[in-house]
Amino acid sequence: MRLGYIALFTAVMTGPAVAKQTEASGRAQAFQRLVDCRAIKETADRLACYDREVASLDAAEKAKDVVIVDKEQIRDAKRSLFGLTLPHIRLFGDANDKGPAEVAQIESKIASSREGVEGWTIRLEDGSVWQQTDTGPFYRSPKPGLDVVVKRGALGSFVMRVAGSPGVKVKRIL
Repeated sequence: MRLGYIALFTAVMTGPAVAKQTEASGRAQAFQRLVDCRAIKETADRLACYDREVASLDAAEKAKDVVIVDKEQIRDAKRSLFGLTLPHIRLFGDANDKGPAEVAQIESKIASSREGVEGWTIRLEDGSVWQQTDTGPFYRSPKPGLDVVVKRGALGSFVMRVAGSPGVKVKRIL
């Protein structure tokens, strides 16, 4: 895979993991040390640096201290997390990067649904579970197999449309 399509992220699981990033670039130290090898003028020394730092980066990846993903994996992760409230971390890059765009909507099919006191609860084929948050009716009962589109709404809300019918407000609960 070409280097231009590879994104490198530090697994942020504990406080010490954050310290392994360089302050200026936000890159993992293991990756930054590899990049720094380019500045070595002497060919043999530069090759020795590359060999040493590639081995170090490989060991960090195997130990899960560094995670390497491509843009398609980022898109898949963003889609699977659509609708969930997550803490603000730079796992998928920052606002200035040109990585995969924010997911604006998901399209799926209904796997199951049930109507309760608080409205409908709908499980999609991707495993996500959505609960109705307004009192508006579904103009078409959400039955298994029907197409669903969930879009971002105003002020952090989400709107679900079942089989092209008008939308109702929902929140993701799983």
